[in-house]
Order: sequence, then C-alpha cells, then structure tokens
Amino acid sequence: MSQPFTRPQEQGASIADESLDTGAMDATEASNLHALADTDAVSDDPTMKTQPIGRRRGEVRGAAAIAQLAKAELEAITGLTADHVSAVENRPDGWHVVVDLIELRRIPAATDVLAAYEAVLGPTGELVSYRRTRRYFRDQMMEG
Repeated sequence: MSQPFTRPQEQGASIADESLDTGAMDATEASNLHALADTDAVSDDPTMKTQPIGRRRGEVRGAAAIAQLAKAELEAITGLTADHVSAVENRPDGWHVVVDLIELRRIPAATDVLAAYEAVLGPTGELVSYRRTRRYFRDQMMEG
C-alpha cells in the first residue's frame, strides 16, 4: 500500500526527496540513469548484438529514459512538481521533451495552474536548455 502524498514544503523536505508514488524521480535515480548510460563495460550478452551500429557509447537509450531524466532535471531546476510528459522527440540537435509542471496548486484540482516546459537534452541525457512554452489551467481544453 502506498503512503499518502504530502507536499514537500509541508514536510520540510526538498522536491528531490519525494517518493516514487508521486511519479517523480529523485536525484539518486537520475544519477543511476546517467551511470547506466556512461558504462564502458563490454558484454557477451547476445541481445547487445541487436543494438544499432551507429549508437555511440554513453548514449541514453529510449524515449522513456530521456523523459525521466528531463522530469528530474526540470524538477530540480524549477523546484516545481512534474505532472506528466506530453511529448518526446529525437531531433538532430538533441532530445526535445515537453514536461508539464504544476506551478500553482488550487482547490479544486481542476483549477491548478500548469505550465509546459520544453527541455533539450543531449545524447547522454545532459540538460542543454529549457524554456517555458505555455501556461494553462488543468481543466482547459487544448487545441490540436
């Protein structure tokens, strides 16, 4: 059974101390993902032979890992809580990830103020840049 969620401000803790039950990744998990990406070990594992030939050593594999890294980085920089990831795209200049963060909690929750942040991460998962692209109420309909 999971523990009830309380805001870090009420606990006197930081955003990075949140449990996984809230969907947030803590700093230890982010560093573990970076460590996995940076491993130089050579494996005799037959599944490794199916990896794309063009992949460079140290690259983070997969959109899910990149999305988790982007969430952790944005939470650490902004001090806000991530609500969800709404887009992940691999472009020539890096991974572009859109993470929606809760900027202001309200009652009822449908009136929370959220903001979409676009983060650009390099091939090894390091944050290159980020910017807020839009603010909206949780209950607002999105176009397109």
